[in-house]
Amino acid sequence: MPETKLMSEREATARFVDDGDSVYVGYTSVAYGLIHEIVRQRKTGLEAIGGSVGPQGTMLFMAGCADRVSSGYIAGALRPGPVQDMMDSGDLRYEDYSNQAIALMLMAGALGIPFIPTRSFLGSDYLKPEYQEHPGGHRGANKWATMESPFDGQPVVLLPALIPDVAVLHAQRADRFGNVQTWGHQGDARWAFWAAKKVIVSVEDIVEPEVIREDPGRTVVPGFRVAAVVHMPFGAHPSGFVGHYDFDYAFMAAEMGRIGRGKDEFEAFRAEWIDGVADRSEYIQRYLERFGQQALDRTRATAGPAPTPDVRYTYAPELPFRM
Repeated sequence: MPETKLMSEREATARFVDDGDSVYVGYTSVAYGLIHEIVRQRKTGLEAIGGSVGPQGTMLFMAGCADRVSSGYIAGALRPGPVQDMMDSGDLRYEDYSNQAIALMLMAGALGIPFIPTRSFLGSDYLKPEYQEHPGGHRGANKWATMESPFDGQPVVLLPALIPDVAVLHAQRADRFGNVQTWGHQGDARWAFWAAKKVIVSVEDIVEPEVIREDPGRTVVPGFRVAAVVHMPFGAHPSGFVGHYDFDYAFMAAEMGRIGRGKDEFEAFRAEWIDGVADRSEYIQRYLERFGQQALDRTRATAGPAPTPDVRYTYAPELPFRM
């Protein structure tokens, strides 16, 4: 019988996120509860990785947890403010790719190949030398390379494989042995599950292994690839999560919108919503005290498209051929 992978967010983060790690933080399977725990434990020297690094990255930058980022989109840098200041000063080193490029690089990591070719960036200023080894970067000449295809002689761009030290992700459900199931748009997360050396997953529901086996097509990663599973309802809040809840725009405007405006405003958010609670369950309790049950209930998914006929996985009891 395999070993159970269930543990608290505190234990999972303490055991499997080390200072200096490269950490996939995603954008379609954002594990805000796990990100909060990384901040709570004062991890340092991290690199944030993801096709889009949104507020979860801003929290890591502002808290001093991450000093490097590789992404196609950095939300905290969209407007003047502390994240841009960190990039200008060198406190935050950055490599700009594209959402597609990050997905391809994670795909290469998942497939175990050292690089992956693409025609993306051809004909653009992106391939100029000054943008490869730019002053704010941290990959230097290893950011990309070019060559002629050995098959047709056409130019291609070579992107290095991304193999994060750890991926932190949120999913709909898993069993106690770490078999994870998720559905809906996965973006580059589907490759991060397989590319990362260690995977920590928070989930809305813990189910019996029989439930996983009854619907195997939804299993995005098997238990042997997963380091830890954390039962964490509303683990993606205030982001939306398919089949469970929508974005909590009111909370984002009233509270989380502060994190990238300035150090003082981030510290106020951190004191109340991260350091001021012990874990995700206390975070939700604090939310209920501040905003009320109705506010949380308004985000719950109650309608929308859903498969109506049962999916059948059946087989003939005897082999249907004759010798």
